[in-house]
Amino acid sequence: MQGLDFTAIDFETANSKRGSVCAVGLAKVSNGVVVDRAAWLIKPPRSVGEFAPRNIQVHGIRPADVRTAPGWPESLQRILDFAGDDRFVAHNASFDRSVLRGACVESGLTVPDTTFHCSVDLARRLLDLEQHKLPHVAKALGLRAFQHHDAGSDAEICAAAVVQIARRHALHSLDLLWPPAQQASVRSYRSAASTAPAGLPRANGQADPSNPLFGQEVAFTGDLATLTRQDAMNLIADCGATPAANVTKRTTMLVVGQQDAGRRRAFLTPGTAKERKALQYIGAGQAIRAVSECELREWVGLDRPDASRDETPADVRGVLESAVTGLLAWVGRRRVN
Repeated sequence: MQGLDFTAIDFETANSKRGSVCAVGLAKVSNGVVVDRAAWLIKPPRSVGEFAPRNIQVHGIRPADVRTAPGWPESLQRILDFAGDDRFVAHNASFDRSVLRGACVESGLTVPDTTFHCSVDLARRLLDLEQHKLPHVAKALGLRAFQHHDAGSDAEICAAAVVQIARRHALHSLDLLWPPAQQASVRSYRSAASTAPAGLPRANGQADPSNPLFGQEVAFTGDLATLTRQDAMNLIADCGATPAANVTKRTTMLVVGQQDAGRRRAFLTPGTAKERKALQYIGAGQAIRAVSECELREWVGLDRPDASRDETPADVRGVLESAVTGLLAWVGRRRVN
């Protein structure tokens, strides 16, 4: 397995906010062999440090456990030192990548320029399985039993799964395992074009139901300024939303790109075919929420919420404003024409 080098990584969080990192696990692979392991608890950034009962139930980590643990700045440096020049591999990489980014945002740190590869994507392409969660993949590959949601254990099994898949298919490098045309991750959100994915990610049914994205069917129109279309779809799927390629009668949210990424509210106009379709459905009584890039980044945990925002319910405000503004603009154009 000469040339198969990477660091498997797994994070656990204190709550639904991606920046609320409370544990990390790492497994370093050199030439197809795990040569080093590390795992430790992390004290989450203060702004997102509250532990949710649901998260405690999943991983068993409590506030008292992290009281004297290192914070994110120290932990980030340890992670980067451990990985060295390696690329990261994670099972559901969109989650772990967003945790790293979210923790940096909450801590006021520069987000490191790191590459993540997703072992879920690898399993979907190369294993004939109905379920692709880590325990299912490990069982299918004949790997040892492990403690799921223990960061160190998850990272080791993720590493072992990638090595086993590489051996089965004689793919002895990351570039063979994740060909550039099939990679779901990029070195930077700003470095890739917003192209639609070949296959849409599935909604995470175990996500936090209080997240505004949970249970929604979400379509996108226009280019986002800070996220690729693929990454955005992966992130919302991890939050429990169903990404959609087009606006249909099932659509409940439309993310509007090509507007100011810092503007909190999005408005529908007949500027794109998807917006026109959404306006038609709204006119027929369907509730479709227009979502700005700013809101989207908050909901997926990349940015902190703005406490100064007004208290009008987001879903009602967004639907009404989008419908009224968009329809008035549409009517105005039709009169001119």
